[in-house]
Amino acid sequence: MINYNDIKLVITDLDGSLLNRNHEIGVKDQVTLSSLGKRNILRVIATGRNLYSTSMVLNDTSLIDIAVISTGLGIIDYQTREFLHSSSLQNFQVQALADFLISQKVDFMIHAPLPDNHYIFCYDAGTGHPDFMLRWGWYRNFASDLPRDISYLRDASQFVVFLPKGSPKFDLIRNQLIDFSVVRTTSPITAHYDWMEIFPLNVSKGHALQWLCHKYNFDIENTLCLGNDYNFCD
Repeated sequence: MINYNDIKLVITDLDGSLLNRNHEIGVKDQVTLSSLGKRNILRVIATGRNLYSTSMVLNDTSLIDIAVISTGLGIIDYQTREFLHSSSLQNFQVQALADFLISQKVDFMIHAPLPDNHYIFCYDAGTGHPDFMLRWGWYRNFASDLPRDISYLRDASQFVVFLPKGSPKFDLIRNQLIDFSVVRTTSPITAHYDWMEIFPLNVSKGHALQWLCHKYNFDIENTLCLGNDYNFCD
């Protein structure tokens, strides 16, 4: 039984959870977040969005204390925009992953390290995946083709792989990546496809929540989590 008087931290997903259809925080939710702040309850959003994309929809910093971005890759004091914690893939891992995914004939994107992980390299395997093409268009000012010589690749934050909904390829690929954190996400663009996000080991929203509980000396039982997809607080 949850005693709501004991809640110290509320963590909520963004798309499909806190944001409405207009990609805004509704008035009632704004009132609730303000009330939580007055009760000294830590208000945390946990999103798959990078900092650039998060800032586009969360411009009122008074409502949020902490932002967990890119599915746990970075944890930010949202009032000051100071990074409290971050992770990255090393260049040899990036090169090996790129080589492996090319061999699997899948479309994927490689994101630059934080805080600039809205810059991406794109590999088009020729599948015509709608999400891949749409996302490439959205990020066209920050996107480049993957270099032919992948030995030029340096550190990165994450990979995003685009797959059909329920594709058996997801598990086939994940089973080969035991040294990484692999997260399944429902497409935030159309909801008709699966995305595979590949991070450094132990990166996830769940690990981020554990890190925050340790930092602020909260018992995880005194937290409230709200989300709508595979990857929330796994």
